[in-house]
Amino acid sequence: MKSKIVLLGGGSFYFEQVIGELATTPDLAGCSVVLYDVDPKRMAVVRRAGQRIIEAVGARLKLAATTDLPRALDGADFAIGSIGVHGPGQRWHKADVDAVARLGIIQTTGDSVGPSGISQGLRIIPLYVEIARQMTRYCPHAFLLNHSNPMAPICRAVIKATGIRTIGYCHNVAYETRWFARVLGVPAEELEVTAAGPNHILWLLGIRHKGQDVYPELKRRILAAPPEPTRTFAREVLALFGLYPIAGDRHIVEFFPHARIPTKPEELLYGMQWRSDMIREGALARELSKEPSQLQLRAQGKLPPAIPSAASPESMGEQIRALALGVERLDYVNTPNHGAVPNVPEWAVFELKAVIGAEGAHPVFVGELPPQAARWSLAQVYAHELLVDAALEGSRTKALQALACDPMVLNFREPEVILDALIEAQGPRLDRFRVH
Repeated sequence: MKSKIVLLGGGSFYFEQVIGELATTPDLAGCSVVLYDVDPKRMAVVRRAGQRIIEAVGARLKLAATTDLPRALDGADFAIGSIGVHGPGQRWHKADVDAVARLGIIQTTGDSVGPSGISQGLRIIPLYVEIARQMTRYCPHAFLLNHSNPMAPICRAVIKATGIRTIGYCHNVAYETRWFARVLGVPAEELEVTAAGPNHILWLLGIRHKGQDVYPELKRRILAAPPEPTRTFAREVLALFGLYPIAGDRHIVEFFPHARIPTKPEELLYGMQWRSDMIREGALARELSKEPSQLQLRAQGKLPPAIPSAASPESMGEQIRALALGVERLDYVNTPNHGAVPNVPEWAVFELKAVIGAEGAHPVFVGELPPQAARWSLAQVYAHELLVDAALEGSRTKALQALACDPMVLNFREPEVILDALIEAQGPRLDRFRVH
């Protein structure tokens, strides 16, 4: 196969795994892989680590790297995005989280919703849309496979602004399916899961084992057992709504007013940790160790190359095989709804089961969301649409409206205070949203 695959944000350590999956997918022999990043030093580490994988498995892949976007995109068939706007050592992300904490808003993740999620969207959406516009010139028929957050707004913005075929990937359904299997005492591969919703707040709508409905038994076992760490709030939602929310507590809670109960980090519920502390502790551990990362050691040849023993939930090698060769497969992806959930807009980017093949992602019919799920999901769809428009237009008014519709904002006095705090924290990165 002669496909060209571009890895956008080529300095992302995630791409070592992607290169491994591409190298161990036999049908991709003959493909060329091009890393693209604005940081050549980080990209060089990933390239060296990736080259060692390719050589170790004897894969017929050509690996190159460039800081020239048109050169990277020219003639590409696939572009895999893992771009971040967290800044060096996640400094910019921490600045958001710290700024709103001073206003009594304590974020546990801050990459999809809440003030930090909105700041991230306002900054990253223009980057992705500019790349997609370049794609319309250099590779108009290519697929963009997105891994960056906020997932749904990025995918929606690219499709809305450029028409580039875009599919978003996340691992939460796969991870939770394994947990459901452990709760039920059955192999994960024997479960058939039906779920749908915005990324990081999907709803488990059905689960079957060998054709038998096991959702009632799953609910019974979850509610009868002591709450599990990282799933305590999800258990509360299940007890009230009768539906299990998929993504893990630190993501899920930010889609509900519960996230505003604490006003200080030490008041966080459900055993969760303030995002700023997570970033600080990670940075401190790296500083104290003064040792190179595992990736750097593999790039230097001091550790064996990271050859994957099994595909990851995102499974990029198999995804590109399906898209390039038409070898269809079922996967949970983020894609326009297209009628799969009738009480959700056709254009809304939802995470749901889809057939992946030569024409892209085709959602499998799900049926209507129950009212208790639709109420929260539809609110987020339209809040994200305001975020998309704010980012595309550079509109302060729509940014304020997006904040006003966000589940972590309590009243209409807060949006302007929050937005100005984010602008001060980010400086030039959010300058266009200042009062002029």
